[in-house]
Amino acid sequence: MKQAKTETVVMSLKNILPVLAAVLVILATGAKAQQSLGDIVKEYGFDWIIGKWAAQTDEGNKIQVIYNWQLDKHLVTINLKWPDYEHRGMIFYVPGKDEVVQIGVDNKGSTWQGTWEVDGDKARVRIEQTKADGQTQKMAIVYSKVDARTMKTEVYGVDETGKLTGEPRGTLQYNRKAVKGEKKAADKSRDTSRKKNKTKGEV
Repeated sequence: MKQAKTETVVMSLKNILPVLAAVLVILATGAKAQQSLGDIVKEYGFDWIIGKWAAQTDEGNKIQVIYNWQLDKHLVTINLKWPDYEHRGMIFYVPGKDEVVQIGVDNKGSTWQGTWEVDGDKARVRIEQTKADGQTQKMAIVYSKVDARTMKTEVYGVDETGKLTGEPRGTLQYNRKAVKGEKKAADKSRDTSRKKNKTKGEV
């Protein structure tokens, strides 16, 4: 009787082990196949947004915004500055909702929360601002690529149904700026190239 019981336990383990192995393989494959924010940005061709940008309003106010990859391209940080105003934000992908989300806070005490969408060759973020006094306002910012060094943003109002207003409230054109590290790397590359050419020319 004891021998039969032992054989049954062994047989049960033999049956369970392949199932466990299959489950582990499925879980591992699923984890690998899971999309990151970097995958989504690359898939839709919006990686051109990453970098340092500068613009100037009609009133002459200078604006600077930097979008940086963080955490192995699972996160984009936002650093926005203009006179008397600063904003810090984060953009990330939420797999459970299949949404690209943006949150942020500014030096006026406002918090920001929104979601990103693709509109043809443009990227659009629908965002809600909650001010320090509790008042809220909704808006949408549309990003479009003019050329390799130029980006345009358009700010729209959003009505109660979620529809964008007909005309943008404001439009800004940003120019790409070199980040300090990038400039040093470019300068170093040029210096190395000159040295190589000089060495080749020497006898």
